Amino acid sequence: MIYKESYIYGITDLTCGNNNVNLAEHVETLQNKKSARRVQGVKAVYSKSDARYWSLNHRLFKWEGSANYSFQLQYKGKRHAFSTGASDKALAAKIAAGIYNDFLKLGVEATLEKHRPKTGSPDRAATIGEWIEAAKKISSVNPATFNCYAASLRLIAGQIAAGNKKKLSNSRFGPKSGGAATYRESINSLSLDILTLADIQKWRIAYEAKGKTPLAKQSRRTSCNSTIRQARSLFAPKVVKFIDDLKLPSPLPFEGVEFFPRQNAKYFSKIDPEELLKKAQTELATQNPAAFLAMFLALGAGLRKGEIDSLMWKQVDFDKALIRVEATDQAELKTSDSRGEVQIDLGMVSILRGYHAKAEGPFVIESKIINSGARTWGRQYRANGAFETLKSWLREQGVEARKPIHELRKELGSLVTREYGIYEASRMLRHSSLATTEAHYTDLKCRPVVNVGGWLIPENVTPITSGYQKTHQKVKRVEA
Repeated sequence: MIYKESYIYGITDLTCGNNNVNLAEHVETLQNKKSARRVQGVKAVYSKSDARYWSLNHRLFKWEGSANYSFQLQYKGKRHAFSTGASDKALAAKIAAGIYNDFLKLGVEATLEKHRPKTGSPDRAATIGEWIEAAKKISSVNPATFNCYAASLRLIAGQIAAGNKKKLSNSRFGPKSGGAATYRESINSLSLDILTLADIQKWRIAYEAKGKTPLAKQSRRTSCNSTIRQARSLFAPKVVKFIDDLKLPSPLPFEGVEFFPRQNAKYFSKIDPEELLKKAQTELATQNPAAFLAMFLALGAGLRKGEIDSLMWKQVDFDKALIRVEATDQAELKTSDSRGEVQIDLGMVSILRGYHAKAEGPFVIESKIINSGARTWGRQYRANGAFETLKSWLREQGVEARKPIHELRKELGSLVTREYGIYEASRMLRHSSLATTEAHYTDLKCRPVVNVGGWLIPENVTPITSGYQKTHQKVKRVEA
């Protein structure tokens, strides 16, 4: 065999650790003109101290609104983000390699001090706006949910500031003149120090006191608990551990906060579902088929509004008489526990088959709007027109609930609980836990009744003597 030339290839410091790959020698022959790396299918692997490592894949990235490249390092389960201060990727890669070398030589604290100095004064707690912006960059929740968290935090902070006589912008309203933005900025500039435990407690009491009736107070207690939980989410451990360049007050905002006792959320049926569905078939099925189908799916399968909106015909299994609730290319689920199969009765299968035969598209509820899902604020529904029609119709039928369409799902939950028990209701409604179902439904398959009224037969009734003329009517015997 004739040898032409030899090459030596060295590969060091794999990205999965600090292991060194032994030097591999390859002798190229006249019979094989390919290099060793091409023959063996081995890709070049560089050490993190090599700028070429940071140039690969997506190791360098740009935060939203920033022109410069950044990167992240992880140490003992905690991630640290650094800005290279360079918009040129090659230069940024060299800077990243240099910071990594300092990370190895100087340690974590010294590297952070050298390359990522604290913003502002180290003795100053972050402002509301600074914390919201930092949390937004590392939050994994969808934008609509995050904005609810931020709005709750601003609401509490703004009302606490007003109660403490702090001067805020008076131009809260007037979007054309930028009044809303000015008011928000005035709250953003407030320090997190304003969220003391004592001030949050005062805010809670004042918030509840704005309810003028017992029912209004009960509603405000529920809203208050919800608002605090959303604002507190911005200071959860899974958020705080990724933000170490801003100072937080001690104790943390909302740490040790009190909540109002959980309000009784038991569902009490106030409608006749059979009569309501028959009336809907008469009045809605021909005039607005989409609205009727929405009601049919809510009451017959217990689907949520978003699940109805994104339901596709391929999710309806006519042969097995069930509906598969699952994530699709068009929609995501409320939670992972929402995924499941919902059994439906054969009568419902027959009616759905009829609508399927006339369907012009892939969705059960047809609409001219294609896209749906979470937006920056709230949610966009494809079938919003059908939902609004159904909502108005239910109001006309005397359904007074705040969410009349969701009330249909609750009604089905009540019917299943009464007929089959709380466990089957929990499975059908796809709740995350049995406790959620128990909080809304009472597992009584029959209502115990003692025939007290039957005791009052006419011969046992004694006339009441008084100074006033009484008219006594015979009391009919009440049969149990």
